Amino acid sequence: MEKIIKRTFFKFFVPTLVSSIALAVISMTDLIVAGQLLGKEAFTAISLALPVTIFVQIIAAVFGGGAAIVLSNLLGQGDLKRCDRVFTTAIVSSVSIGLLAAVLGTVFLQPLVIFLGGKPGEMMESASQYIGILMLGMPFMILAPILQTFLRNDSNPRYSMFCVLVSGLWNLMVNIVLVVVFKMGIAGIALGTITSQMLSCILSGRKVFRKKSSFHFLPSGFRLREVRAIVQPGLPAALIFFLQVVLTIVINHTLMSTGGADAVAVYAVVKYLITFLYAFYDGVTGAIQPMLGIYYGERENENLRLTMRVSFRIMMVMSISITLLLMVCAPLICAVFGVEQDMLGMTMTAIRIQAVFCVTAGIIAFLGAYYRCTGHEKVAVLIAVCNNLIFPVSLILLLSNFTSLASNSVYVGLVLSDYGTLLVWYLFLYKYRKQGQSHILLLPTDDRTSEHTYQVLIQDKYEDIAGISEQIDEFCQQHEVALKKQYYISLCIEEMVVNIIQLGFQKEQDNYIDIKLTVQKDGDITLRIRDDATEFDPTQTEDLTIEQLSDEAHKEGHNELGIFLVKKVAKSYSYKRTVGFNNFLVVL
Repeated sequence: MEKIIKRTFFKFFVPTLVSSIALAVISMTDLIVAGQLLGKEAFTAISLALPVTIFVQIIAAVFGGGAAIVLSNLLGQGDLKRCDRVFTTAIVSSVSIGLLAAVLGTVFLQPLVIFLGGKPGEMMESASQYIGILMLGMPFMILAPILQTFLRNDSNPRYSMFCVLVSGLWNLMVNIVLVVVFKMGIAGIALGTITSQMLSCILSGRKVFRKKSSFHFLPSGFRLREVRAIVQPGLPAALIFFLQVVLTIVINHTLMSTGGADAVAVYAVVKYLITFLYAFYDGVTGAIQPMLGIYYGERENENLRLTMRVSFRIMMVMSISITLLLMVCAPLICAVFGVEQDMLGMTMTAIRIQAVFCVTAGIIAFLGAYYRCTGHEKVAVLIAVCNNLIFPVSLILLLSNFTSLASNSVYVGLVLSDYGTLLVWYLFLYKYRKQGQSHILLLPTDDRTSEHTYQVLIQDKYEDIAGISEQIDEFCQQHEVALKKQYYISLCIEEMVVNIIQLGFQKEQDNYIDIKLTVQKDGDITLRIRDDATEFDPTQTEDLTIEQLSDEAHKEGHNELGIFLVKKVAKSYSYKRTVGFNNFLVVL
């Protein structure tokens, strides 16, 4: 089974990683163009605007990430009607917040810039231009990442990657054209960002709002009660970004008092570098989110463990590699950002200090994603508050006032906060976990439901079907399943598996079929057949009579007679396509 989990993980990981890196590059494009073409004032103005972009991430985390977790759980449970309501509620809520932010941000622009740390002069003018245009485009800035998250949840990670890459290239080209050719300065950079997000919304919407999507927009589908369901898993991630706004303001004021405008400009480089670093972490956490959500909804605890094991290895390899690269490549990074000579030493020192926290930051991001997806929001919130507020703010203020580290107190404080967070997390779990739960994952160590479940993984070979027949018969006899139901079980497995092997698989690689049989408390038998074949929904096939089934004119590419027989003997049946798998559930 680990091989299947690994294949599924990489199916999502590669496009998600590329998308995350592209998004990070898009966010850095503004700073790079400003540093190379416009100078220090524009550089500092973009740094002051960081809380605005973090606000976008907050809303995207709640109504994108939170809704995606709820949708994954509902897909795992097979509740497709509620999926539509959650999806509609998320879209309506995010667009409404974007419109409200655009109005308020435009009306109260000057107080906003001053609150973010702007001071009268040329820097104030540049910041007002840049932030003002961003606020006008706020609905598109919020909606774009949310639609991309839904694309990944709907098993379209490659198309999500395409949307991000196209919008990123657009942003870069428009930035250069408006700044170099039309001499629009920092306003041209802001326009490039907004138009790229508009393009992303258009491209993403083509797939997200299609008829074949796993969830659909309902004009009357908004439900206020679904907002709470969305916010609950989305809150920990949103809290991280909200606290980052508070932390960034504290850092900006601390740096301004200890090192002046140069220190603030240096932090802009470091902050965007951290954003780029987290793109790699987001590649892992974004890939496992739909997997964890689905498996948690299905109560597949072993699949949860395997997913965490596979993805954690990748996270650690990346974290160690990034640490080494930052240590060695600090001068190259400064050159890319166009750091001026008088800021060079300060910037290189800050980058190398931050390199120290790559491994711990990866672990914290990884754990937070897991707890958000598996119903342990309290643990995720604890990690978020400790790592983004309590430890960094207290340590930065302490080090800046009582040591000679000056502006470096910010970077040392950020590194030390990771270690404090991991210590508090470990102690909290020691007290928090219930008896019978594993210490880290909080999963049952003694899964009693496995006593009433038979599960087997077979390859795409006909002889494998015969090979499991004896095991299924033994399982049924052990649980006193009636002979009639035993016959129905064998019939359903044989007809559906033969159909999958004959028509679903492309022989470029080994394929697998996961069969799970469960005896319920009320005596019903649930049979779930999962495969990684081409998408096919047997519930949508036309119900035909025996006479029609025998007519050659009605024969299609699939086994109509077998599907007909399964439908006739089943109490109920359902289909869903999740994380690249067909899932057919039969109740007997």
